[in-house]
Amino acid sequence: MIAKKGFTLMELLMVVLIIAVLASIVVPRMSGAAATAKDAKDDANWANLIRALENYAGNNDGKYPKDQGKFDSKIVNNKTYFPHGAPVCPYGATYVYSETAGEETVIKHPPGTEHGSGASGASGSSDPNE
Repeated sequence: MIAKKGFTLMELLMVVLIIAVLASIVVPRMSGAAATAKDAKDDANWANLIRALENYAGNNDGKYPKDQGKFDSKIVNNKTYFPHGAPVCPYGATYVYSETAGEETVIKHPPGTEHGSGASGASGSSDPNE
């Protein structure tokens, strides 16, 4: 009797079927993981920007930067606050800063580019008495 080598067509089809079932379970979970990771990174960036902004105000008699340019130069691109480089939005947007006189300081995504569960419109008070 001669021994047969290799797999039968039925065995190969069963292996393909098992792999397809496993892939159908794993793939949807992996696609959601990327969005969750982006949201977590965006949330961490918000928190770090707010902490840096509050730290800056604490070191400058409660005064916040007056405009986007000063915010970028004094906080975002400052190695004291971000020694490993400026925070980058994982969605490709930029963080926009505005200081409204005596009311509140706001950091947000530009209009129409808000993403994830990030603290869009996260703010800290610019009132030094608060």
